[in-house]
This record gives sequence, structure tokens and C-alpha cells, in this order.
Amino acid sequence: MRAGSLGILVGSEKSIVPTGGNAAFPEGVVHTWWNAGDDPLEFGGRAIPAADLDRYLQAVFAVLNASASGRPSLFYIAHIALRHRRTQRFMKPPLAIQRIVFPLVLLVGYLLGKYRGGSWPGSPESCRGAPEVGAADLSASPLSANPSPEQ
Repeated sequence: MRAGSLGILVGSEKSIVPTGGNAAFPEGVVHTWWNAGDDPLEFGGRAIPAADLDRYLQAVFAVLNASASGRPSLFYIAHIALRHRRTQRFMKPPLAIQRIVFPLVLLVGYLLGKYRGGSWPGSPESCRGAPEVGAADLSASPLSANPSPEQ
């Protein structure tokens, strides 16, 4: 941790990682992290295997930052979830609901023109700062790419 306080929930264990501290998210364990303080949060990390974690996070933060209400657009979140379904997971709503509802949301989004061009929040074209991932890299288990914040 470089600055701020990182709140983490790993499985059912909740804790706060202060500046200078470290945290690990074991492979396959459901986890959540957030800024646990009022100051900006700055941390580094690594994921092994990284797969498409950086593109996924770029897209998620782009969608969150584009929302005036602080709630992400269902159209864009559904697109991200389906685009990264082989390597990343949203834990809410439940996966069974995501598998039914998100493809329908995506279809409606296409019909409404939500995905025209490449400048919509979280679009693949807007997440170019992350390295490309080859098809072989996507064969990893669905929850294998987990961030591991480090100092």
C-alpha cells in the first residue's frame, strides 16, 4: 500500500490494510476491495496469471466513473461481464441470473445503440492501456486472476 487504507473482504474475513501493508487474494476465493478511508487510495499489485484483469478493471472503473449517480449502467456492466466471462466474475447478481439476464440486456443495448462506436464507457476500444490477451490465456479457470496488492 502506497497511500490510504484498503478495505478487503476475502471469503468471510474483513480487514483494513493500512499504508505500507500488504494483502493477498487467494485464487478462487471470492473477494472485494474498496477505499476504506477519506484519502485517495494508491496501491500496486500483481495477479498470477494476470489474464485480462487490467482490461477488466479499466472497463469497470470507466463505467463507474461515467455514472453521475454512482451506480453503474446495467448495459455497460452486462457487456463487461459477458466480455470477460472466462476470466472474471461479478458476484452480484448471482451467476445464474447473470447468465439469463445479461445476454438479454446486451441484446436490448445493441438495439438501442448503446454500443455504437468505441467511446462508450468500458468499451473494448477505450481499454487500450492494458496488454492484449491471446486466446490461450483465456483458458484459465474463471476465478484465477485475482489482484494481490503489494507495497
